[in-house]
Amino acid sequence: MPDYKLYLQEIISMTEKILASVSDKTIEEFANNSDLFDATLMRLHFIGETIKAVPFSLKKDYKKVRWRKFARLRNLISHRYGQINKIIIWDIIGKLPELKAQMKEILEAEK
Repeated sequence: MPDYKLYLQEIISMTEKILASVSDKTIEEFANNSDLFDATLMRLHFIGETIKAVPFSLKKDYKKVRWRKFARLRNLISHRYGQINKIIIWDIIGKLPELKAQMKEILEAEK
């Protein structure tokens, strides 16, 4: 199995962990739970870091994926951690099911 497939599986795993941890939470509960917020940011950071490792040749074949946005989010989390807007992170969490589906589609197509 090529390395990039492991990366895609890791992205799926992180999205599942984030979604499971916030599934029964409101935005207020999420924003007021510093441990949950920190864990979510760490997982989003991991997603961004992993996306950076996905080969460009694969990324250019799947342009619908928001590769750059997640890579930029990783940079923001790394360098401006204290300035992260919790509402924006909540909105990003809402986009994770789409990212997960896209990663699964790529894995299926690349068999």
